[in-house]
Amino acid sequence: MDSQLHVAEPSPTCPFRVEGVQYIPDSPCEDGFTLIFLHAMSLHKVANYLLASSTRIRDVWSIDNPSHGRSSVLNQKLLATPPYREYCKMMLLHDQEFTGSSKTRLNFTSLILLDAALLPPEFPTTSFLSNLFGKIASAKRDKWPTRAAAHENLAAHPAFKTWDPRALRLFVDCALRDSGSGSEVVLSCSRAQETGFYLSPAADYKARPVEIFAELIRADEIPIHAIVCLKDEYKGKALPSKELQIAQVKGTTRGSVQILDRGGHMFPQVEPALCADAIQRALASVVAENKKARL
Repeated sequence: MDSQLHVAEPSPTCPFRVEGVQYIPDSPCEDGFTLIFLHAMSLHKVANYLLASSTRIRDVWSIDNPSHGRSSVLNQKLLATPPYREYCKMMLLHDQEFTGSSKTRLNFTSLILLDAALLPPEFPTTSFLSNLFGKIASAKRDKWPTRAAAHENLAAHPAFKTWDPRALRLFVDCALRDSGSGSEVVLSCSRAQETGFYLSPAADYKARPVEIFAELIRADEIPIHAIVCLKDEYKGKALPSKELQIAQVKGTTRGSVQILDRGGHMFPQVEPALCADAIQRALASVVAENKKARL
């Protein structure tokens, strides 16, 4: 599989440079899918290990959050300024970012959610989880003398030791960057940025994503395929929001739900083969729906 890096320059709607990687199969399917991957908090865009070889794929685009991965290096000067020092908003996919034209719109065939963190503000468990995530982010180690030292440390860490070796190696290679002095490696998404995402008074990761999800459910135009693991690391605290998400998707016309029995919230990193199979099944349902629509 070939890969090409692309960088979107700043625009009126996004002041950052944003890097994306395009994966092109050795034998691309011209009438196949174009997949767009957006990564989770504190991770990175490299996700080719999640692609099942049997999937009919034309190409895949995987895009950085501006404060993550290699994009964080491109944006270090801007991220160091007061308005953006704690910047860690989830990136919105503006139609001009990778097309060069605001008149070009992306028409999505479907939306696949991998254990999406949709946390309704009115749920008592949401406050608990927000504080938990913020506490974890503020206390995590964020620098190591070398990448080898980082790999050794993370491989023994409770949060990482269950990861597939490929996922861990990619995290060390792609979610860490050289420090300004060059004497050590640090998290690309800084501790302050991640903590601010969860605990800043201006944080918008709770209400707005839930509102957008509700709007998509009500419109029932784009099929939503939710892949969820109910047995996660949070001792049942995330269960109410996951059950609501499942019920809402099941109530749509063309959506689907898959419940995985292992891997936890981080199942794409812990069980990548299981995740790839689930994505494949979701894509298969899209193919079936498209064939049905043409009849």
